[in-house]
Amino acid sequence: MSQNSIIPIIMCGGTGTRLWPMSRQSFPKQYFNVKKDSKLSLLQNTVRRVLDLKNISRPILICNDEHRFIVRDQLSQIDVETDAIILEPFGKNTCPAITIAALKSVENGENPNLLVLAADHDIKDTGKFLQVLESATKFSNNDLLVLFGIVPKSPETGYGYIEIDKNFEESELNAFPIKSFKEKPNKETAKEFLKQKSFLWNSGMFLFRAEKIIDEIKKYNPNLFNSCMKSLKHSKKDLDFIRLNESYFKECSNISIDEAVMEKSNTAVALPLDVGWSDIGSWNSIWE
Repeated sequence: MSQNSIIPIIMCGGTGTRLWPMSRQSFPKQYFNVKKDSKLSLLQNTVRRVLDLKNISRPILICNDEHRFIVRDQLSQIDVETDAIILEPFGKNTCPAITIAALKSVENGENPNLLVLAADHDIKDTGKFLQVLESATKFSNNDLLVLFGIVPKSPETGYGYIEIDKNFEESELNAFPIKSFKEKPNKETAKEFLKQKSFLWNSGMFLFRAEKIIDEIKKYNPNLFNSCMKSLKHSKKDLDFIRLNESYFKECSNISIDEAVMEKSNTAVALPLDVGWSDIGSWNSIWE
């Protein structure tokens, strides 16, 4: 693995309750095929989508114990080998999962780029998506924490927003310092955000160097970092899976990477992304 390698970190947690009854706790939406023009599940499409990226390495997946065989079997169906499938004893939001994946990625002494993706997103323009990812590596290689912000097309109230420090051109492949994070707005506020051209939807997708995000987590959340490190250190190998130590994992704060790091760091930037993105978060989004 080279220092320029990119490891996809695929977050497979979540129960997709807004898509009940199709999406259930025992078989959430990320393991379904929800597109009429694809035979693959959302998870399989997420993994396949980035395979043509330059310097791509085997992915690390984080899921819960109940879904471990679904994850393994779906990756086997598309002939993808993993670097690790890490099993969380229970959900603890994104910061513990990303911390543990980052620690796992540096065990061999390398410092790869980590491309954090959710398993339940859909992207229509894969070619443009890969182009933006390639462009983003020049920022992460300079120790910036890149958050991909979706160019809004409507005044959505179901997403958090990112405010950047200037208006952006949609054709511009550039990253901008993040001015603020905004909670899910009401309709009127969302309409104002849409007018201003300095607001993006928070996609929850990231690119950063492993050592950089580890340093930032250590800096802002040392207790969480120590608990994650111990949980991985005392994990157990079980077939194709890594079972985290439950006692230490329980000590981790239930906190997102946004709140834990991105909102505090002076190296966080947002890169506008206009690729036909959807988080498949409702029946309406499937219809669209």
